[in-house]
Amino acid sequence: MFQRLVLLCSLILAAVTLQGCVMSSIPFQAQQAHSDEALVYLYRSESIISRGIHFSAILNDKERIGPLINNAYIPIHAKPGALKVVLQQNSFPKSTLDTAVYDNLESGRIYYLKAKPALFGAYTLVKMDTAVGKAEISSTSYYQSK
Repeated sequence: MFQRLVLLCSLILAAVTLQGCVMSSIPFQAQQAHSDEALVYLYRSESIISRGIHFSAILNDKERIGPLINNAYIPIHAKPGALKVVLQQNSFPKSTLDTAVYDNLESGRIYYLKAKPALFGAYTLVKMDTAVGKAEISSTSYYQSK
């Protein structure tokens, strides 16, 4: 009986500890692009398709950012010029879902890039019009690992 009580208390303690380690979220807050860089919002709208799957993005084949989860966004501060964004599923083995390339990002400008779900777990990266991107991203949140 005592062993079961110790096991139950241990499981409760582990659950409470892990809950605080997962992620914290901040509702969308518009940022201004600095005069010496472009701002690209990578976002994923609310969708039932692949809801529990986390993605990351690889920038210019070097820097990994994320997680990009359902109904979330990631701000990308980039130097003017070319930017390659690769959307990758966070699973083993890593699978590349889609790639978007900006040939000429302009300083001080804001861009919107949507991870759009498709059938069978596929996703495409879609460069969005500014007005549509602003409207869609306004209901998302920024998630950070603690």
